[in-house]
Amino acid sequence: MGPPPGGHYGRPQPKKSSPWLWISLGCGGLFVIGVVLVVLLVFVLGDEPEDEGGTTGGGSEGTGGGGNGGSAGVDTDSGLGNEPRSNPDMPGIGETVEHEGLRFTITQIDSGLPEAGSHTPVGEYVAVWIEVEPAGSSAEDFWRDEQHLYTYDGQEIEEDYEATWDYTEDSMLIALEPGESYETVIVFDVDDPSQISHMGLSAETLGGNEVEVDVTG
Repeated sequence: MGPPPGGHYGRPQPKKSSPWLWISLGCGGLFVIGVVLVVLLVFVLGDEPEDEGGTTGGGSEGTGGGGNGGSAGVDTDSGLGNEPRSNPDMPGIGETVEHEGLRFTITQIDSGLPEAGSHTPVGEYVAVWIEVEPAGSSAEDFWRDEQHLYTYDGQEIEEDYEATWDYTEDSMLIALEPGESYETVIVFDVDDPSQISHMGLSAETLGGNEVEVDVTG
């Protein structure tokens, strides 16, 4: 018997698959996996809770320089110069008051000082910066050592003379020329700066007849 038509014996040979079919299927599978991963990632990130500051990812809002929000030279822990004013009927820090031929402006308060030069306080040092100038056209003298701080219960606190001298080296007697201002500092040894209510400023040689200035805010 002769060979079947076509000239071959045995089983018919199966058709070979094209390699491009497998490549297409592989790319399609990778595309589907990529889409699934993207959807999962969006779902996870979108479900992340916000922090108290209203931002995601745990970031916190920054604060301005100076920390406590107080002005330069003012200690924010003591309450001096950093709280609502306790004596709104008095002039305050940064306000100029004219009294007996002089103009006074408390410009800055430094409290909680651990030392002044070689001196250490019994309580805490409070340094009060004062700008003073003649109110008229003639020269005037300002006796720095006749100024006082006062507590809410009326206790009078005098200048710490030696600490002030080490802190500034200004003389107790400051000669003022008309049209010129002079800034000096007075240091006080205070038990508790948070109990300070106001300052009494005197233009007299031996003190007295003070004008009161709020130092709480």
